[in-house]
Amino acid sequence: MPIKRHPNLPFAPSKFPIFYGWMAMIAATLGIICSIPGQTIGVSVFTDYLIDSLQLSRDALSSAYLIGTAMSSLFLTKAGKVYDKFGARFTAIIAACVLALTLLLFSISDQMSNSISSWTNISFSAVSFVLVSALFFMLRFSGQGVLTLASRNMLMKWFNKNRGLANSISSAIQSFGFAVAPLFVAGLIHSTDWSAAYLIMAAIIVTFIIFAYIFYRDNPEECGLIPDGKVIEEKKKKAFKDSNKQFTLKEAKKTPVFWVYALAIAFSAFFITGFTFNVVSIFDVAGYSEQKALSIFIPASLISIVAALAGNVISDYMPLKRILIIYLMGCLLSCIGLSFLSHWSGYYVLIIGNGLMGGLFSVLAAITWPRFFGKDHLGAISGLAMSLMVFGSAIAPLFFSRIFTLTGSYQLAGFAGAVLVVVLLLFSLKLNNPQEDSKEG
Repeated sequence: MPIKRHPNLPFAPSKFPIFYGWMAMIAATLGIICSIPGQTIGVSVFTDYLIDSLQLSRDALSSAYLIGTAMSSLFLTKAGKVYDKFGARFTAIIAACVLALTLLLFSISDQMSNSISSWTNISFSAVSFVLVSALFFMLRFSGQGVLTLASRNMLMKWFNKNRGLANSISSAIQSFGFAVAPLFVAGLIHSTDWSAAYLIMAAIIVTFIIFAYIFYRDNPEECGLIPDGKVIEEKKKKAFKDSNKQFTLKEAKKTPVFWVYALAIAFSAFFITGFTFNVVSIFDVAGYSEQKALSIFIPASLISIVAALAGNVISDYMPLKRILIIYLMGCLLSCIGLSFLSHWSGYYVLIIGNGLMGGLFSVLAAITWPRFFGKDHLGAISGLAMSLMVFGSAIAPLFFSRIFTLTGSYQLAGFAGAVLVVVLLLFSLKLNNPQEDSKEG
């Protein structure tokens, strides 16, 4: 029995002054930006404050992050199926409610740990470790996982031939938002304190919940519209059409292309999470200041914006395999830059690599799944891909932290990442769109 979603409440998108897909793009973009508190880039600014307030070592906090994030990855495929059933608005609102509650609990996590420790006579650090592991689970599942999944998939459903253009605009705004987020959050902390900063972010998310109810709609068909707003005539340079065969999750998992793309996308989550979570420490070891560390996101975001704009637009006319190869080259540059960060050239190589990787990640993470596997089971398929991303981000902080603990440097993390990227590059050379393979069959 189909789920009634009431797409015409509080207003009918078909009566919107312009094609509602562009409003859906704005809404989805704001949804992804509001997921920042659950993203590593939002967590990283609080890392040292949590270490001090919760009396945990860097390895212990990284382990809690690993536990919470890995646990969240186990439920994202099911969350994707919930999205397929109930749509973007319901899924995004529930995720945002959990995210707001989690931020509120983070703001009093030291007080909660102290109270529980007094009641149970268990050491403060042991209690805080368990508590922050649970909070990281809620934070990562709701923010990085479900809210991002629902917002990104909603945008993909509203466009077909203009999908790359719409995603390019969204990605550019996202890149800027993610770039300034660390400085914004750091400013909140310095003007108040880390606990109040969490409360302010919770209040922002509550405002977004109201916004999501008003403007989120799952797809154009349920609103009496069609993707792109009108039938677009074929051009001389033929754009890539949407998928013909609608793959189920089981069928998608049987294709090598799913795993190579999913692992390649997951690498970005792994590297950026490990790098961002330890960014201040990484730059300190290399001889740079905290301000230099946090400021690296700005120039990288400029490159990311250009890469995202170009990549999304040309994705409408170019096989995704070529974009994947360029993306992996960016990943390789990031690994090399990290390995030689203490040298001035390593700093700039890292910026270029992070920019390319971040910009083209936004292309591949959004466009790959509907183009290759269709929209009927988009939530479940993208949910599994998201779970791999989240798992990669789960193990990264501890991986980076342990390498630093054992070697006193993060150089080995860069070398290990480079090896993995080269392997993915070799596999990517023989990949084809599974839609083409299904036609041959």
